[in-house]
Amino acid sequence: MEAQYFESQPKNENVLIKILTIVGIVLMLALILYIFVAMQNTMKSTKYIGTSGNENTIMISETGTVYSVPTVAQVTFTVLTTDVTINDAIRKNSEKVGKIVSFLKVQNVNDEDMKTIDYSVYPKYEWMTKGVDINTYPYGKRAIVGYEAVESIEVKIRNQEQLGRDIQGAIDYGASQVGNLQFIVDNEEDLKKQARELAIKKAGEKAQEIASKLGVQVGDVLSFTESYYSPLASLNQRATSGIGNNMEIVVGEQKVEVTVNVSYEIK
Repeated sequence: MEAQYFESQPKNENVLIKILTIVGIVLMLALILYIFVAMQNTMKSTKYIGTSGNENTIMISETGTVYSVPTVAQVTFTVLTTDVTINDAIRKNSEKVGKIVSFLKVQNVNDEDMKTIDYSVYPKYEWMTKGVDINTYPYGKRAIVGYEAVESIEVKIRNQEQLGRDIQGAIDYGASQVGNLQFIVDNEEDLKKQARELAIKKAGEKAQEIASKLGVQVGDVLSFTESYYSPLASLNQRATSGIGNNMEIVVGEQKVEVTVNVSYEIK
């Protein structure tokens, strides 16, 4: 009988090894390609860090300032009345306010320049020990002893020469407090326009100066923003005053500022 020889390893096992090897190579190539693309994207994005979309620009910031003497004084008169009953407190307080308003009208203050900005009525309490049942309230009892009515009116006085007289008259007719005295410019929008024009002119001149030194030319405006500042002048900051019938209030100039930020194209 002839001897028979058998293969020590099946053919299908050799095929499986080859397939796995090919798959491994393909995955390795895909991984290398992925890493390469990722590196390229990172380098591309890093290239533009710290640069703008349009590099051929010049940014200028300038401020325009104008001054004007305030034409309107704004002041708040507060009237306060305390009485035993709520109705009496309200009535007497309203009478005082009416007298102040009538006086201001005689001084040529317009109705539209006067308005109520606060109105309140609330009870007044005191700690009572007399006539209190000490068995129930051994340390005394908090009780209502009256009511307080308060009304505040905001007034715009356009005649600066009679400002002191108007304030003194309001006090004489029952104003308990005078506060929040401020001075405002009636034509503030016109002043703002002047300040803006001045700021834009200064920005253009500065842009031309810088461009000349750099050996380039100024092109079109690419962007524009502005900010506005106009502080209210108050008595504490801008005025001096006397007292009594000779009250005198002197107001200084008020500043109006507009700051512009302009981006120009350079050629």
